[in-house]
Amino acid sequence: MPVKNEEMIQIKDILKRYPRGMSITEISSALHLHRNTAAKYLDILKLKGDVDRKQIGTAKNYFLVQRVPVSSLIRYWPAPALITDARLHAVMVTEGVLTLLGCSLDVIYGEVIEEIPIAIFNNPEITRICHDAVQGISGSIPVRTVIRKRELVLRIVGIPVVFDTGRDGAALVFYDETGEYHARMEQERYKQQYEALTTGQTEFILHVGPDMTVTFLNTPFSIRAGRSEEQIRGMAFRSFFPATAHEMITSLLQGITIDSPSGEATLPMIRTDGTLRREKWSIRGIFDDQGRVVAYHAVGRDITELITCREQLDQYHRNLEELIEERTRSMQEANRMLMAMIREKEDLERDLLFIQYAFDHASDSILLFNEEGRIIRANKTAALLLGYSHEELPGLHVYEINPSISKKQWEQMWAAGYPGKKERTESIHRRRNGEIFPVDVSRTFVRFLDRMYFCSIARPIEAGSGEQIH
Repeated sequence: MPVKNEEMIQIKDILKRYPRGMSITEISSALHLHRNTAAKYLDILKLKGDVDRKQIGTAKNYFLVQRVPVSSLIRYWPAPALITDARLHAVMVTEGVLTLLGCSLDVIYGEVIEEIPIAIFNNPEITRICHDAVQGISGSIPVRTVIRKRELVLRIVGIPVVFDTGRDGAALVFYDETGEYHARMEQERYKQQYEALTTGQTEFILHVGPDMTVTFLNTPFSIRAGRSEEQIRGMAFRSFFPATAHEMITSLLQGITIDSPSGEATLPMIRTDGTLRREKWSIRGIFDDQGRVVAYHAVGRDITELITCREQLDQYHRNLEELIEERTRSMQEANRMLMAMIREKEDLERDLLFIQYAFDHASDSILLFNEEGRIIRANKTAALLLGYSHEELPGLHVYEINPSISKKQWEQMWAAGYPGKKERTESIHRRRNGEIFPVDVSRTFVRFLDRMYFCSIARPIEAGSGEQIH
């Protein structure tokens, strides 16, 4: 028995290397088996559903296939299934099929799939996936139909099967997705109702994910943040508050559990003009069936005016109005300085982005080499001119770009170089496809952070242009 199993494993292994199939003679020759022995093992494997057989001329080719034995499918498959033979005649059904289709067995048994007198089988796609399953190819299609005045949403899956006799067949498995479909429709309806409910609200309404990123917001919060709704989605909830409030927000969200599903906090907020505002936020957790937070529903409102009134009342009572006004002015000045620093940083980032854009879109090819002669930076014009992608250029050697420069010449050029040294000459460059073309090159040695680099700015020389180099 172990020898038998080992030889069948060898047959399956060799069929993996030949997906188009092998004949009995080819298999017996490759594994040094008697032809009758190989044929016997192939019959066993076909009965098990491990291999399929296809007639090609006078030869029978065998190849690996994944088929489910009918006996196993009937016993263990949870969904209703209708089983056909190779000619697509219905020969067997599992429990639940007749109830689902609302008919008796005599309506189905022995009939060709496309001739079964039930409306759902008029769909030619069902015949197609059934035929594919007989050929060993599984597939599935969604179907909406009405059976006994009941609208159903089904997913029909074609599964290759093998009968105990070794003959091929197909199983049409019916998955009833009606409940899931209506649940999705109900969810979409509730979503639309919620959006209609939140429209026109003056309070800030947010949905925050477990990772504290904003997934939904209403228009008042977009106005409050000074950004569009598309820009805000995906941003961290804490980023809309000063750093002093971050720890408070984290503690508030972490304190929301199934036993304590909501919390409130008054948080500071700084306007773009530097003024300090106060907002009261009520946050409620949304939980799954395991009691884990899947989202937070946050509602906030500006209570600055209310707080100011209370503060002023306290000032009148304690006669400290002047001191409080002085502190308020100091805070506003600090906030204005903070906002100025932020704007200065944003300006610097825009300048850097502009410089990078100008570098990438320069009309000439720009390559920056290190001492070893490897490209450390290149613009998009260079990539387009040389036929490389922008990501492939960094790391290429100078000899790959300019075949006229040898290693010795490069070492001599580098030894003679110094910061600020410039040279303009005619040379050649080589594209990725091997094409050599002439270029007008401006070469400069530059130093940055105690390291020297070689900058090559090249422009292709058009044939017959007669350009003069000065």
